[in-house]
Amino acid sequence: MHPTSQTLDVKTSEKHEYSENEKATEFEYADQAPIDPALNRRITNQFDKHIVPWLFGLWLLAFIDRSNIGNARIDGLAEDLKLDGDKFNIALTIFYVPYILIDVPSNWVVKYFGAGRYLPGLLISWGIVGMCTGFTKSYSGLLACRFFLGLCEGGLLGGMILYLSMFYRRHEMLFRIGMFYCAAPLSGAFGGLLATGLAEIHHAGYNRWPWIFIVEGIITILYGMLAIFFLPATPSESLFLSEPERNAAIHRMTLDAHGANEASRVEAEVFSWRWVIITCRFST
Repeated sequence: MHPTSQTLDVKTSEKHEYSENEKATEFEYADQAPIDPALNRRITNQFDKHIVPWLFGLWLLAFIDRSNIGNARIDGLAEDLKLDGDKFNIALTIFYVPYILIDVPSNWVVKYFGAGRYLPGLLISWGIVGMCTGFTKSYSGLLACRFFLGLCEGGLLGGMILYLSMFYRRHEMLFRIGMFYCAAPLSGAFGGLLATGLAEIHHAGYNRWPWIFIVEGIITILYGMLAIFFLPATPSESLFLSEPERNAAIHRMTLDAHGANEASRVEAEVFSWRWVIITCRFST
């Protein structure tokens, strides 16, 4: 073949390759196109109205159900179950053993089950445990209830933060976490007021303190059942958004990731031990 023909072929090939790369670059930039600010604000406001209030209620009930044992003690729990010596303090402490141990494993599985179902499931579980606490007749029964209450509540905070990260960009997270965390101090006021009224109930052989656990447990269960139907699992399942808003919500999370994850959707993300190892290395 003539050298001139070879040179022309090489130039044609390079030109074709450059054209393909240019098209790929243009496609990449188009895929990373910014979202209209008005649309972005509308999506954020929708999430604020349909997600944050439910999380506020979850956190409020969590603190009420873990601290109502103090109100129950005032209304006769210690006398009925003969909690002398350090027994009451042990009942308080045993709650935090599974609460701490279950936190990380719970966050591993929250993506698998879907946070929109998993978090209300935790709520229903500890509501059942809290209600059963009202029927306990012994110290060992109280310890068992407190243990399983900590087991059910342990994955809540981490799960809620992970859940918010599926809907909000990083710079939006802090304000939303602060919004639902305001429920913690409010639980003292609401829990004490509610316990004062419930302690006046005398019915079916259960007097005063059992009704604090029973009624508050039932409230928690009902709230969890409602949350299952109203909390979306991912942005693509947010029925309160229009189709263009759902697509934009998915796209803005892809932009926020900045290549940290290859998955284009939250539900397509998979667990990887690689990130666990990287986190452990940076934290030591």
